[in-house]
Formats: sequence, C-alpha cells, structure tokens
Amino acid sequence: MEQSLDKMLSTLVEEIERVQSTRERFGGVLKRIKSNIDLRRFPAVTTNTVDTSFVTRIQPTTLSGLRIVGIDGGLVRRSFRSMDLVLTRGIAVVFQFGPKEGPSVDFFPSPFPSPTVKPIMLTLSGPELDQFASLERMATELRVTLSVLDEFHADLILVDGSLFYHPRDRPPSGSATNDKFQEVLALYRQMYRKVNEKGTTLVGIVKDSRSTRVATILGDILPHLMRDPSVFEMMQGVDYRWLLKISRDCDILDTFLEEGERTFAFKYSSELQQNLNSFPEDLSPWASRIWVTYLKTAREDLPLRIEVLARGDDDDVKSLDKALSAIMPLSSQHDEYGIPTPIVEADARARISNNESQLIVDRLMALSGLTYTALEKRRSRNPFGG
Repeated sequence: MEQSLDKMLSTLVEEIERVQSTRERFGGVLKRIKSNIDLRRFPAVTTNTVDTSFVTRIQPTTLSGLRIVGIDGGLVRRSFRSMDLVLTRGIAVVFQFGPKEGPSVDFFPSPFPSPTVKPIMLTLSGPELDQFASLERMATELRVTLSVLDEFHADLILVDGSLFYHPRDRPPSGSATNDKFQEVLALYRQMYRKVNEKGTTLVGIVKDSRSTRVATILGDILPHLMRDPSVFEMMQGVDYRWLLKISRDCDILDTFLEEGERTFAFKYSSELQQNLNSFPEDLSPWASRIWVTYLKTAREDLPLRIEVLARGDDDDVKSLDKALSAIMPLSSQHDEYGIPTPIVEADARARISNNESQLIVDRLMALSGLTYTALEKRRSRNPFGG
C-alpha cells in the first residue's frame, strides 16, 4: 500500500515540477515580449477587444470623495425529509472616502442582517436543488444592489462574482426551477438599467475564475509571434501548446503580469458565442457591454478577473481604466491577497456559519414542535456513524 501510494505521489510530483518549470520558462519569454505585442496584427482577436496593446499599466488614483460599495451574498442549504431550506444573506458595505482621514463605513440593510429562510417544497432532483439555491443567492445579491442604488449615490459598485449569469444557471425548459430563473433575469434587467440611469460604474470581481479565454487567444497568436527569429529562439524547448491547454487564464497570466498591469480587455459575449442565441433577446446587448480584463493587484497573488459594465456614452477604455485605478489602492492591503477591501468586508459579513444555520433549525423545531427524528434524513440520524 505505502509503496503503491509513494509511486503515485512521485509521479504526481514529477508532473507538478514539469508544469512549474514550463510556466516559469514561458513567463520569462512573455515578460520580454509582452510590451511589444500589437493586437492590430490579429484582426480575428481585435474584433472583440477594446485595446491594441497586450498589457497596460494602471496608475492608482486617489479615493478622496468617492463612495464605493462592496456587495456579496451568503448561502447555506439544509436538506430534510420533506423539504429543503435555503438560507441566504445579502449585504452591501458602503465606503465613503474623505480628503484625508480613513473612510466612513455604512452597511445596508444593517451591519449583521438576519438570513432569509426559503423553504423548497418542490420535488427537485439534486442538480435542480443546487441550481435553485444558486439562483436564490443571485436574486438576493441583485435585490441588495438595486436597493443600494435607490438608497445611496455610488461612484463604484463592486459585486463579488460575475456581472452575468453563467450558462449552467439556466435550467432546461420545463424545469421546476424556471420560474426562479425568470425572476433572476428580471432583476438583472432592472440592475443594468438602473446603473445606467444613475451613472454608477458596475464592476464584477471574480476571485477564482476558471476561464481560459486569454490562454486560448495566446495559443492563437503565439505561432505568428514566433515568426520573429528572436521570439522563436527564446521559446525553443518550451512546450507552450501543452501548457496553454492545461492552464486557466489566472495561472498563465501570473507568470508574466507585474503588479499594476492589466491585460487587453475583451467582450464578455465573446466567451459565449455558442450560447448567445439561447439568451433572452433583451439581455444579449447588455452582455456585449460587459468588458473583461485581468488585473494584477498584489505582487504575490494571482491576477483578478474584473468585469466592467460600459455605460454606452463614454469611451470604453477610459471608463474601464478609471474603475481599475480606484480598485488598485483598495486591493493593496496585503502582498499575498489582492481582493478589494469592500469585497473582503462584504464577504465576511454575508457568510452564514454552520452555528448560525443550526440556530435557525433549532428555532424552527421549537416553534413547530417537530423533532430531529421527524425532520432529519435517515443518514443524518445514523447512530453508528458514517
């Protein structure tokens, strides 16, 4: 057993070392050539981009006079014999920056709002339950965003996550979760319109992106760049095709982006070309106004995927870089953790702990007169463990 395990782990270590070595060599080359990559040479790429440069340096701006909001939502699902409970909590943390002193902070709807408890009596499959819970959390965050727009003037709203729903959140036709999905779509429409009316810049901060869009684009343009003999020589012995195939954007960009640099920006809709026809017709134009870039906010942390909703009446690059200039000083609190402070604070307050969810279940039993035996599933009551 031990010999077999050691053999497997040794093989895994060799693979990790191969990946790490290839990444370091690849990053070394890209650091030398990134500032000379002119995207105008690649019309197929620039169709959906807003830049001609491959990387751009962002200069931090003063936050004085700005009101910046961070929004996040928490989710817990508890399953019982005859129903499921979905607990959600949405919160907005409002930072008002003065000329010198630190920011004043407000919370909406309160510093520690109670979770919302939603019973699910529908007969749903496991995947449908997961989808319903995810949609319920999205709806909670969207409602908080809309309320904040009514309650405050905000220069910048930072949302934890994407500005658009993922295709996996769309239920198949006829699904019992479709009504909840339609509710979420209506909230997205309201949010986009209201942000546009208020002149607020809406930004999505995606902390753990699994996207491979930039890696794919690098795979497309590198063969052309390597026609330059000097680039070809530098890339000798680097299996970049294999590396790009197994890498996500954040991993590959971390090898050569410097702190304060962003990648070229591309349209969110370019990642969804195959799915655009399945989107509601009135949402597709909004997806095309969302620009995506990756920004290295901290020296020792991975780049962040950042999505910005263009207002439609401004220069898109100017609007994008203005938002990023404010995000940089918000994200410089720690060299190893480059998440903007309003998102960090909102995340901490939105999270629903196990103790908190258990207190709610205990209170439910006290009010209903039910017992754990009546509520809990058989596997949760196994007296023999396991």
